[in-house]
Amino acid sequence: MERLLCIGLGYVFGCLQFAYILGKVLKGIDIRQYGSGNAGTTNAIRVLGTKIGIATLVLDILKAVAALVIIALIWGYDQKHLLLWGGIGVVLGHNYPFYMQFRGGKGVAATIGIFLAADIRLLLIAGIPALVLLAITKYMSVASLTYMLLLVITTAFFYLGQPHGVEVLILAAVLALSGFWRHRGNIKRLLHGQEVKMGQKVSVDAKEKSETSGNDVVGQHTK
Repeated sequence: MERLLCIGLGYVFGCLQFAYILGKVLKGIDIRQYGSGNAGTTNAIRVLGTKIGIATLVLDILKAVAALVIIALIWGYDQKHLLLWGGIGVVLGHNYPFYMQFRGGKGVAATIGIFLAADIRLLLIAGIPALVLLAITKYMSVASLTYMLLLVITTAFFYLGQPHGVEVLILAAVLALSGFWRHRGNIKRLLHGQEVKMGQKVSVDAKEKSETSGNDVVGQHTK
């Protein structure tokens, strides 16, 4: 029951889909109809601009932190498995918000917030090499996937042998697998040399092939 409550609480916070909300409030558009069609930080930067994109990143991180802080206040900060169950809920809410026909983001910013709140050591060990790769390759997807993979490795190092350690590792692996699944379109484009780099100009008039629907959808021009 505790685990289910944590998932539910996390899902409520995860449904605060800031790329979508800021796009609607500040630009009057549905961000999913522009750029890559993804409701996340990278597409927000490309479509809504750097300032709104950074605001999206920060708010998506903070919503995960807020959810886990509440869980920690109720059940204790040492209950890492419950914190990560809450994290699973946040990512589910972010990726599959009910009011957006379950079409949201990819969960990377939310996962940053999860480990910022749950164990900052894992965030730093996994995040710093990912940032280095981003600086070298300019591919956000490469950095994101590296971060997800290193999270599993570092979680195994720190938590195997600890109370609920296997459960914590499984939950970290689920978060990583979710990230890889949501980036499957990026992986395909990387393999074909078609992935867009950070800072590279892209047309926001038409949405790329959607990873969620599998169809090419043309967006409307911003008025």
